[in-house]
Amino acid sequence: MKTSSRKSTATKVSKKSAPPKKKAPPVRTLNLDKAIKDYEDALKVFSRKEYAKAAHLFEAVIRDYPVEREVGDRSRIYLSLCRQNTSAAAPKPKTSEDFYLLGVMASNEGRLDEAADYFDRMVKTDPSSDKGYYSLAAVNSLRNDRAGAVSGLARAIELNARNKVQALNDADFDALREDIEFMALLGRTPEGGA
Repeated sequence: MKTSSRKSTATKVSKKSAPPKKKAPPVRTLNLDKAIKDYEDALKVFSRKEYAKAAHLFEAVIRDYPVEREVGDRSRIYLSLCRQNTSAAAPKPKTSEDFYLLGVMASNEGRLDEAADYFDRMVKTDPSSDKGYYSLAAVNSLRNDRAGAVSGLARAIELNARNKVQALNDADFDALREDIEFMALLGRTPEGGA
């Protein structure tokens, strides 16, 4: 008998890709909860127009919670506004960043028409500011100005494609999740269907 010189061929086994790992939600630490409480306390003082005292409280939040970046960033914005309001003659906004800070403050306080005006003035001062167009789009979405939100976001994405990803996860645009034109900007279909 002859032995076969054939080699057995191994069949390729198709490997299934593992499903993408889901990111765990951010862990709320005791420091974060305390930082938020201290920030909210400072906001209350700020809303009473006690700017010097509020500035001191915002500085403490920034100093005491350096790891809590989002709380620190917001505190810096309000600290800047406190300093503007406590100076002898509060300067008028001139730069795009001045308009941005005032727009963020107005938006956070629910004064959406005023915020839209500040962001509009920001993009007129600096037409290449994607964050200006993005902020204007977000405020317009909150104001139920669909056309303004879509056109602002389109310009923001044109200037910086990363704004597409940010808008996908930004609750300010939730009212537009079923809008075909808005979702097309993001490369998606409306959440309510095709």
